Amino acid sequence: MIIDYFDSRFLTGVVNRRPPRHDLFATFFKPQTPKPTELFELHVKSRQAVMVPAITNHAPGVMMQGRTVEAGVVKAPRFRTKRLFKAADMLKVAAGTTPYNPQVDPVEQAIAEDMDDHRDDIDRMTEILCAQAAVYGQITLMDVVEGVTVPTFNVDFKRPAGHTIQLVDNARWSAAESDLLGQIEHAGLLIQDDTGFAPTDLLLGKEAWKLFRRHKDVRDDLDNKGLDLGGLAPRVGKKLKGVWNGLNIWTVAGGYADLDGVIKPYLDDKDALLLTAQAESVIEYGQPIDAKCTGPVEFFAKAFEQEDPSGVFTIAESRPLPWAKQPGWTVRMTVL
Repeated sequence: MIIDYFDSRFLTGVVNRRPPRHDLFATFFKPQTPKPTELFELHVKSRQAVMVPAITNHAPGVMMQGRTVEAGVVKAPRFRTKRLFKAADMLKVAAGTTPYNPQVDPVEQAIAEDMDDHRDDIDRMTEILCAQAAVYGQITLMDVVEGVTVPTFNVDFKRPAGHTIQLVDNARWSAAESDLLGQIEHAGLLIQDDTGFAPTDLLLGKEAWKLFRRHKDVRDDLDNKGLDLGGLAPRVGKKLKGVWNGLNIWTVAGGYADLDGVIKPYLDDKDALLLTAQAESVIEYGQPIDAKCTGPVEFFAKAFEQEDPSGVFTIAESRPLPWAKQPGWTVRMTVL
């Protein structure tokens, strides 16, 4: 059987089987089955607990009010990357291999590496979207239109204003008398009031982590032995620093360059982000826009050929839409 390496079905199968390249924030969002649409009706809901009245044996049932729900229609963002896959590259031998090894197919290896590069680009964007949704309660994307960078995509998940906290004066973690434990407990109750779930994880920027681990409320109680990393990728697992007060403690560093070249952090160095991993936070996938894409997939890939110079371009497209269904699932604190 002859395999057409550059058939769109083959490339789509390859790119969807390559290991995911995203990072910590995306682990708090559960991927959903791709949908045959680009439009999603997003519902965000908050929990309002009320008493159920006791009734007599002969009384009818009592109509209860449901959760507060807000809805809006959102088009999934579209990410489409293109690369030149030169014909000459198919004949090269990769570093660490031998041209006499019949087990290595240079074309298959080059395609896998090419699809990894596409996934790296798009999965990084998914990580950025998830970070924005968790840290700021909204997603904003930019594009360059006629040489000017303008916002082209925005989704506001309606996170309560009280879930953004600025510590001042003696409340800052740098103050010896600050009540770090009490502040985390207060933020946790905000999350529990809105979602019904207790917080599970605390993410810390670089400076916040330095103060946290040295704080009197933490230094003797941070447990970093026998950590359960589960199926976490090594790059994610290394960010888990321990367990404290029932919370997984993570450090977050690094950032990304926006379209103007400005470096933006995933989480500001001075911030702490408390969240519950039990919340309904998901990633929906819209259907890619391409005549050769016949059904919904997380990633679509194809290739097209040019004659002079001889070469093949590969294209990958994905339409991820992180969705925080319970907007009060996080609390962001600026702690110094």
